[in-house]
Amino acid sequence: MEVCRKGNEAPLHIPSKEVHIGELYLAKRGLSTVPDLSRFSQLRYVWLNNNRIKDVHGNMFNCCLAELYLQNNEITSISGSLRHLTCLRVLLLHNNQLKDLEEMVAELRNMHCLQTVNPEYRQYVIHHLPSVQILDRKEVMQAERTHAFRLFSPERQRILDTLAFGRRALTCPAGRKMTQDTLKLRCNVSERIENILWI
Repeated sequence: MEVCRKGNEAPLHIPSKEVHIGELYLAKRGLSTVPDLSRFSQLRYVWLNNNRIKDVHGNMFNCCLAELYLQNNEITSISGSLRHLTCLRVLLLHNNQLKDLEEMVAELRNMHCLQTVNPEYRQYVIHHLPSVQILDRKEVMQAERTHAFRLFSPERQRILDTLAFGRRALTCPAGRKMTQDTLKLRCNVSERIENILWI
């Protein structure tokens, strides 16, 4: 199989039959598209960084891929192309042109083995992908997780902030008195919230 490259460079030759390839280095080859590598069932590590790839679409990789390097390209979307990579541990995407952060995180959400990922939206990714331990080549600290939780789940954080020793603190906003009915209502709501939060 030949993969087209930009300019007058000769095409890149990739074996057309399935051969036992565990690693494939295609960085700095001037590639404008991702070649179909799905037939290589032993493939675990792929370097496609520093090319001119604009699009990643379809199932171009086998589901057992462990590390994928796509940094320094021109990729605008990964929607529908990576979600089947449930064994992926490392994904590098920095220095691309990804536009829709929610779409990107939705694509990665089922990757429970993913430990290292580095798009450029650290707090958002920390919150929505809790299994990630290293992001942008830096360890994810507990303080960052707390900060990300406050940013992206402010209502849940407010509820957690009002919990005291497993019970919701029964405080009233400044300048208002708590009636007996309000107190009962708050107790009922508090018990329901505790059940939801601690399940």
